[in-house]
Amino acid sequence: MLVPLTPDSEMHPQAANSMYWECAHEVDDPRFEKEAWISSTLLSFGPCGFSIGSDATTIFCAAADAPGISKMPTGPVGSDAAIITSLFVTSQRAGRGLEAVLLDTAIMDLMERDFEAVEAFGYHDVGENGDDEIYYDSSDDSGFDDLFNSASKGFFADVNYEIARHFLGTRPDNIGLIPVSVLQAAGFEVIKDHPVTPRLRLELPPAHDLLSAAAVEDLVAKALA
Repeated sequence: MLVPLTPDSEMHPQAANSMYWECAHEVDDPRFEKEAWISSTLLSFGPCGFSIGSDATTIFCAAADAPGISKMPTGPVGSDAAIITSLFVTSQRAGRGLEAVLLDTAIMDLMERDFEAVEAFGYHDVGENGDDEIYYDSSDDSGFDDLFNSASKGFFADVNYEIARHFLGTRPDNIGLIPVSVLQAAGFEVIKDHPVTPRLRLELPPAHDLLSAAAVEDLVAKALA
């Protein structure tokens, strides 16, 4: 079910149609250009992504293969690091373990290369303190108190998603921009913060245990059930 990315392999539809990271400017035929990019990157870099059918895809490469990094205010990527540019998961499968599967698989692959770290750009998808309940003190308007004191992570995730969309000029999921909470769950740490698009880094090899092959198979089977 989990297969290395090739020009002909099945992948998440938005992954197939996005050239945000692979090109610094817009292209007329993104699907054709994406196939060409995968072909050339496989030759120069080696494996550059994994897919679980059309449900989920992650893409990674050397920084030189991702000129779209120049669009990010927290770039460039460290000279010793590879970059996981994007992670696409269908809404029906989101939050069911595929994110961890794809990130850990990419990390394991990059551990076998000559990189000291892997970096990624994210967007803040929850409140700053990361708690289940997020509190906002407003002594001037009890209405705001009621709103924020009853708000959950989901409320702030929606707000931050819209902020990221406005800032980027496109939906974060259209370009596979990864929520900060997902990257942090995989062991990444923020090394250059930003109100919208921080840059995160994971030293290789990671200090935490990666998923085993059996755990990967189990998570994928449960997510697709």
